[in-house]
Amino acid sequence: QTLRALFQYKPQNIDELMINAGDLIYVNPAQQSDASEGWVIGTSHRTKSEKEPNVKLNGEAHNLSMSRSATNALSLQNAALRRAVLVMRHGERVDQVFGRSWLQQCLTADGKYYRADLNFPSSLPRQKDGMKQFECDPPLSCCGIFQSRLIGEALLDQEVTVSYVYSSPALRCVQTAQHVLQGLKLNPKVRIRVEPGLFEWTKWEASRAIPNFMTTAELLEASYNIDTSYRAHFPLSSLVPTESYEDYVSRSSAVIKQITSACPSKAPLPPFFAFPGVPGVILIVAHSSSLASLTRPLAGLPSRDSRDFAQMVRKIPSLGMCFCEEQKEENKWQMVNPPVKTLTHGANTAFDWRNTILGD
Repeated sequence: QTLRALFQYKPQNIDELMINAGDLIYVNPAQQSDASEGWVIGTSHRTKSEKEPNVKLNGEAHNLSMSRSATNALSLQNAALRRAVLVMRHGERVDQVFGRSWLQQCLTADGKYYRADLNFPSSLPRQKDGMKQFECDPPLSCCGIFQSRLIGEALLDQEVTVSYVYSSPALRCVQTAQHVLQGLKLNPKVRIRVEPGLFEWTKWEASRAIPNFMTTAELLEASYNIDTSYRAHFPLSSLVPTESYEDYVSRSSAVIKQITSACPSKAPLPPFFAFPGVPGVILIVAHSSSLASLTRPLAGLPSRDSRDFAQMVRKIPSLGMCFCEEQKEENKWQMVNPPVKTLTHGANTAFDWRNTILGD
């Protein structure tokens, strides 16, 4: 059986194997009776210390090299049951491109929606309170949808296993989560848990009121893959306009603790192997403010000063992300590099061919 390492492991003793992310490890089930509990005997495909004959792996011949520790065990003790949390900002929102009056640009004289630019969504989901509610709860742009799927595909390429998905109730966050899951090819296998406690600092709401978010029934009608059995830790009624910074920090700290407590480790095998049953990543799709407000308390770091916090949030781009790994043996979480690279692209302004080409 061949396993692929997802994360690096540095040996703690001379009889342990150095593992890099992406390494292929050959494990013979017949040898495992000789391994002590919490250990696995394996052979590294990468290490070149000793030559070994060709071995059949998944039906293909590979020239394996035996590590000095191949007859010993791979240490699983320090990495066992490690979990990870990936906090991600939503994709590009339509008002980010076209301004707060974006909806007026897309309405006909009789109030029907039409696509005024190819970066506008092709349609809007139905909402009982009418389209005007989308001014306070804007959807993703078409580029935002593409960005989200691209991130999902990148996570799939890195063989990241997502086991749980949480989203802010904002439509742009639910849409981002849906399209990331599509890129991961996990839709509809993993359902989205909508958690109002993940909504951004309400003081920043331009309307000075909590938006009328789409209901679970409306999201389901629009084909969003919502977990209807999930019961939120913070009901919508608990969100109040213009909350203090201290209240927002407290809410964020409480919700991340409740989320990690509700998503326990599932398996006795280490997370550096792409193997069925390995504990997966908890994906949280929320807002730019969420990256610091969720990961800092999880990692045991103090909150930022409110003025410093506001300046920091402005620097976080669409699909910006932070990644925390659980160090179970030390009973703490540590911030590490995300499993995929950042997404960078330039602006593409509206083009008026008539004035540009024909104009004097």
